Amino acid sequence: MFAKIAAIIIGVGVLACGVLAQRQQRYELARDISRAHWRMLEQERTLWALRTEIARRTSPDDVRTAVQRLDRRWRAIPYRLEPMRLDAVPSAPPQRRVEVGG
Repeated sequence: MFAKIAAIIIGVGVLACGVLAQRQQRYELARDISRAHWRMLEQERTLWALRTEIARRTSPDDVRTAVQRLDRRWRAIPYRLEPMRLDAVPSAPPQRRVEVGG
C-alpha cells in the first residue's frame, strides 16, 4: 500500500515538473518572439530614417549627374512617369440625371 502511494506521488511530481518545464519553455519562446519583433521594428525605424535622409539629400539632378559619371547607358522604367491613357480605361455607361423637385 505504501509503495503504491509513493509511486503515485512520484508520478504526480514528475508530471508536475514536466508541466512546469513546458510552461517555462512557452514563456521563453514568447520572450524571444517579442524581442525579435522589437528588433524588427527598430530596424524598420532605422531604415525609414535613412530613407528620409537620402531623400532629403538627393535631388533628381544629382542622380542624373551620378548616372552620367558612370559612363553607362541607363534606360528609364517603362510607363513609370507616363499618365494612364484614356482609351485603356473601359468607358462607363452614361449617367442619368435625376432631379427631385417640390
